[in-house]
Amino acid sequence: MATYSQFIRNIFGKAVEKNDLDQVLHTLGMLMSKYPACRPNQTGGAALNSENSSRFASIGPFSGVSRETLEGVFRGALIRRFSPDTRIAKQGAMPEFLNVLLEGSAKLIGRGPYGRETVVQCCEPVDCIFLSAVLTDAPHMADAWAVAPAQLLSIPSQNVRKSVASDHRLALNMMEEQARQARMIVRRIKNLNLRNAKQRLGCYLMALHDRTGSATFALPIPKYRVAMELGLTPESVSRAFASLQVYGVSVSGRTVILRDPERVRAECVPDPLIDRHYGGPSVVGDCGFRRSRKD
Repeated sequence: MATYSQFIRNIFGKAVEKNDLDQVLHTLGMLMSKYPACRPNQTGGAALNSENSSRFASIGPFSGVSRETLEGVFRGALIRRFSPDTRIAKQGAMPEFLNVLLEGSAKLIGRGPYGRETVVQCCEPVDCIFLSAVLTDAPHMADAWAVAPAQLLSIPSQNVRKSVASDHRLALNMMEEQARQARMIVRRIKNLNLRNAKQRLGCYLMALHDRTGSATFALPIPKYRVAMELGLTPESVSRAFASLQVYGVSVSGRTVILRDPERVRAECVPDPLIDRHYGGPSVVGDCGFRRSRKD
């Protein structure tokens, strides 16, 4: 999106505020999703070399797996880069690859028969995208789109299924990854169905407050992506911020100030069985890829 950002600034100059620019870029992304000819394509597709293979052996479901098994898993794997608002996988298509998100972010969007869409899941490094479809050799249940510039490790699906069937350690790791994803979905369903917009945003802000240890912090992502994460529209997020002002919450651009965090906590009631630490995983591996040990 850097090209679009520069383009918009050239047109409107410095008068464009950060929030406005975020919204403009979001709108451009939505337009590109409706007109595929205008969308940037996948860039890159380099074959995996031995150095990268050894680095990836320490991440996610590949940790602790034997070298022999990993050689079979990574045979024919690619490192691919996707521009923002580029589709990674198509709803209804059979899984050709297990895509492991190494950098950037992605979203899974389900489409209904009449054009309605819903965000099913937001993905961050090092999530395995559509792992269940790969393991069961079943169609993708949603589209996967790059939100920010994304780098993916794309492993042929048949490699994964064959290796899981023959390697106990890899099978256990995949079960753990599936369980983590299932718990994340339960968290999301509870957040969407048990809270209103103000409570969702308030708990999101309290998670950032607790993670940073500061009453003044920056949103780690643009507001439209906060909306996507919380199952809201950008307009609903703006109204939720306004409704939290009485509890001492103020926002300017991406900078948030909680003047009375405990009032926000008492009003929105964070729940450890729903909320997680937003803004980035907490564990960094030797190869620089991260995975939170908390689901």
